[in-house]
Amino acid sequence: MKIAELIAKNFKERQAYIKQNALEAYRLLTKEEAGLPLAVDIYGENAVIQLFDQIAPPLLHEIETAITARLGIKNFFYKNRTNRPSRSEAKQIAHLRTDFPLPESNFRGRKEIVIQENGLKFHVNLSDYLDTGLFLDHRETRKWIMAQSKNKTVLNTFAYTGSFSVYAAKGGAAKTYSVDLSRTYCEWMKKNFAINNMPPEKNWVFKMDTFEFFKYAKRKKLRFDIIIIDPPTFSRNKGKSFSIKKDHPRLIREALALLNKNGFILFSNNYEQFQMDPALSKSCKIENFKGNFPHSCFVVTAF
Repeated sequence: MKIAELIAKNFKERQAYIKQNALEAYRLLTKEEAGLPLAVDIYGENAVIQLFDQIAPPLLHEIETAITARLGIKNFFYKNRTNRPSRSEAKQIAHLRTDFPLPESNFRGRKEIVIQENGLKFHVNLSDYLDTGLFLDHRETRKWIMAQSKNKTVLNTFAYTGSFSVYAAKGGAAKTYSVDLSRTYCEWMKKNFAINNMPPEKNWVFKMDTFEFFKYAKRKKLRFDIIIIDPPTFSRNKGKSFSIKKDHPRLIREALALLNKNGFILFSNNYEQFQMDPALSKSCKIENFKGNFPHSCFVVTAF
């Protein structure tokens, strides 16, 4: 099937889901569907093209032309995923490390917009970072958290721009705590709460390392019904390094100590070779998350 036909087919097939979830951001084309090292995401009237390897310029032009013809989109942004930096690195750089020339976005200047998802609003930035501010592959996971959050106290660690917390607040959480080490992301969270009219006194934001927050919570005798842990694969901060492979047992054990009775941890990551430490099964119950999520995702509860 030609790429233009595939784009038209996917757009038509996704319409029911888009309308059902009131989406303004969604994946139009996966690399598996295309048979090419790229993926196409739609954000309102903009397209973000993720490149996992070099693509010939004529083929990229053909893809752009097909998207414009079918969706009317004229703004295109390119992201190079061949040598992906960690989140902590990506937030600091606008021009990403590349091992091949990255096609120039045809939009000049900064591009920040607000998109809607399931009746909620989120600020996204299409131009300045590797990630836009909203992980599209977590949409169903966010909906699930919203459904679990009524009258619950929710902790969102490695919170990025706070989308899990916004969903929890929408679901009626008694209080949300959102933790991230980045000042940029903490301010971004506050903007997302504000645009959804969610009061700061019920939705607290902490610029802290997650392990440091665990210590703080223990001192303050804070307890949580839901703890969300969605860390990067690897990061560095002030001479210390974090590795999902090495540090996930400590993360889960320290989070378990803060859970209320009948509480749970939603633990996920995007490390393709991730394997849960089997020793953890001796101290907690670990179940695979049953939603449609492409990476490792688990629900963890205490015995």
